[in-house]
Amino acid sequence: MGNISPMINAAQLGKIAARIESIHDGEALAAARMLVKRLGGHGLRLPDIIERGVSGGGTGGFVGASAFQPRQSPSRFTHRTKIDALLSDVHFLGEYLTRRSVSRLQSLYRADHLDPANMSWVDGLLEKAREMREGRTRK
Repeated sequence: MGNISPMINAAQLGKIAARIESIHDGEALAAARMLVKRLGGHGLRLPDIIERGVSGGGTGGFVGASAFQPRQSPSRFTHRTKIDALLSDVHFLGEYLTRRSVSRLQSLYRADHLDPANMSWVDGLLEKAREMREGRTRK
């Protein structure tokens, strides 16, 4: 396996990978397949990347395992603002969110910081809400 192509957007791949931790099986499976497909387009395999990243060895610009430690969300208000927007979107609440999702959002709202996986989930919900609004406005 060679060096990672500069065309790979690491932040985008990180967001896709974070969705693999979704509580929704369909979303997790779709994210896993998307990640494998994007990496495969650059001649990379997920097992090789994980092995190199965790072991901290080899070339390819990988850093040691310490770089894989979870980071806190940047601001304690960022996630609250996003969650407020989701919970105040009546159409999104009624058409997309389940009771369990609403309960989880309310629980996350009370947290001081969100880990990257939860923040990615909230960001994904915002994206879905935007898509739903755009679909309604185009009709």
